Amino acid sequence: MSIVKEANPVAVKIAKQFADAVHDLVPGAVVKLFGSAARGQMEDLSDIDIYVELPDAVANDDNRQKINDLAWEVGFANDSIIQPVVYQKSEIWDSPLRSSPFIKAVTHEGILL
Repeated sequence: MSIVKEANPVAVKIAKQFADAVHDLVPGAVVKLFGSAARGQMEDLSDIDIYVELPDAVANDDNRQKINDLAWEVGFANDSIIQPVVYQKSEIWDSPLRSSPFIKAVTHEGILL
């Protein structure tokens, strides 16, 4: 039997700040906290893993760079490292990647922000 842990509340707060900024930039983006912070296993030096899925119409290099910049800005302001993983919607759901262990983990443990 496994022990269910709560998501790290500080990481959730920081992730929500980042998600709000992403949604301001790209309405319709899917943003999920995943990894150790979502599983309640975050340690002092852990980063905050965040999955970002962009609608196909706005998934371009400029928006990807802006999202990376937002991750740095929000992370710096909170003395944390945010690690965004950014995909285009069709890149996931119209390809075999949708069945990958990574996408399965994000789907299973991810916290929608």
